Amino acid sequence: MAEMIDVFTEQGEKIGTISKRDYYSWSGENLPWINCVTCFVIDDENKKILFEKRGKRFLDPGKLDLCSGHVRSGEIPMQSMIRELKEELSIDQQDSSNLHYLGKMKVDYTTLQDETNRKALKCFVTVYALRMRDINKIKIDNVEAISMGFLDFEDAVGFIQNSMTRMPYEEELENQYSPIFQRLQEYMFSRNRSHEPEVK
Repeated sequence: MAEMIDVFTEQGEKIGTISKRDYYSWSGENLPWINCVTCFVIDDENKKILFEKRGKRFLDPGKLDLCSGHVRSGEIPMQSMIRELKEELSIDQQDSSNLHYLGKMKVDYTTLQDETNRKALKCFVTVYALRMRDINKIKIDNVEAISMGFLDFEDAVGFIQNSMTRMPYEEELENQYSPIFQRLQEYMFSRNRSHEPEVK
């Protein structure tokens, strides 16, 4: 069965529902926007961030990425993130219930200067973080992700800022990344693990 996603105007007004396959084969003008999610999974003991290496069958094979995915029609972003964490990293719902909301980004891939990141994709990205006490629970699926590794905060931010990951980073996006990096750092190194509710 086709995976269905909702599509939106740039202002966030829903205009319909199509299959993910149809979205990525869009051939006309006025490419709509979709909802996506991504999560900084943190090794809480060592204060490091997990990155996956993308599998060959998926977008941007071989690139480093955070656990990410599309919001399916009928889901809210948090539901999608919990599902993606389970599918890609075998993180169960009990652990992922501690998701921490970092913010939202608006990324138009069609306008990026870096041709390696430019594609037919416009997305509203809800960004989360998740501190894991026991990283031994994490198991990659060997399909979407073929390997994983951990970076400390400074290196993780540096990899993103130097376009060494699947997450695009260009001058026009800096003002969106800055508060997210700040909230991520505060969350990573705080003693409080409580969940901050998502702000609509």
